[in-house]
Amino acid sequence: MKPKLPPNEGWGRIAPAPPADGKRLTEVPRIGLVLSSGGARGLAHIGVLQVLEENNIPICALAGCSMGAYVGGLWAAGLSIEKLGIRAAEIKDRQALKSLLDFAFPPAKGLVYGEKIRQHLERDLKGLTFDCLRIPTMIVATDLESLQAHVFKTGNVARAIHASAAIPGVCVPVEWEGRRYTDGGACEPLPVSLMREQFDVDHVIAVNVMPPPEEAFSRREDPALHRPSWLRRLFYTLIRPINLLADGNVLDTFRRALMSAQLRLIAKEATTADVLIQPRFGHSRWYDFENFENYIAAGRRAALEALPKIQSLVHQPTQSTHHESVPPLTQVGIDAA
Repeated sequence: MKPKLPPNEGWGRIAPAPPADGKRLTEVPRIGLVLSSGGARGLAHIGVLQVLEENNIPICALAGCSMGAYVGGLWAAGLSIEKLGIRAAEIKDRQALKSLLDFAFPPAKGLVYGEKIRQHLERDLKGLTFDCLRIPTMIVATDLESLQAHVFKTGNVARAIHASAAIPGVCVPVEWEGRRYTDGGACEPLPVSLMREQFDVDHVIAVNVMPPPEEAFSRREDPALHRPSWLRRLFYTLIRPINLLADGNVLDTFRRALMSAQLRLIAKEATTADVLIQPRFGHSRWYDFENFENYIAAGRRAALEALPKIQSLVHQPTQSTHHESVPPLTQVGIDAA
């Protein structure tokens, strides 16, 4: 059964401006926001959220997968856009990223456990559960027992995000209540259909940060992205024979095979969204978190391009018969200051 969503009055409970023709809306449409998987590219979600906030686009429900769950979960918990940017800036180089990796030994189930990342999340979430989030939120992971998508809508938010972002082959699967979970991007990288199934929304805005097939493994460098120094490139060349993530090695082959399925799923789901926001980055890697400024800027540009379509959704009158009025959400969670 779909949960009842509160009357949506926009960001900060400010109703959007009426259309230019002066007609009054019978009801502000309920708009769901879907944030895709995509590794470091998912930092573009911050730029999208910034544009939505600036333009008082009313979002009444959120769905996130993998990095989309990470960014979306923190935002739904009350972190401001400014604070999200600060968190992104903390991963300023590869050394900072490595400090968050707790390497597994022996690496039979994965290369890293992911517990340090979950603890990093808890620094802000502080044990919050889904019922404390400021809007109804779902986080998607892959259930390795049923081989289907699992929707988290209750329980500890940080643990759900950890499960959703546990990259197959890299992260040890998350064990929870007798089941094993891995990255939601393996089965639902852009969960538009699940959003419509789980929440009573009129429209869905989907943000896809995954690249199109022709750009997924392109060698064309984006001049905006920082390139590693010649010394670092030499180091990676020397360790290539034993680097499982290097091009052509086992985890790279696995990632390419997984991405081939993901891109087809995304193409199908994207057609069911009312508005698709798709930032463009050129060549990038899933672990390029040091390029956070460029990813956030790309998300902002893409959202601004889609803004006219988004605003047209807001000003479409809707039938109010299928929505029951419930009290406004209690603003509990994180101090966004």
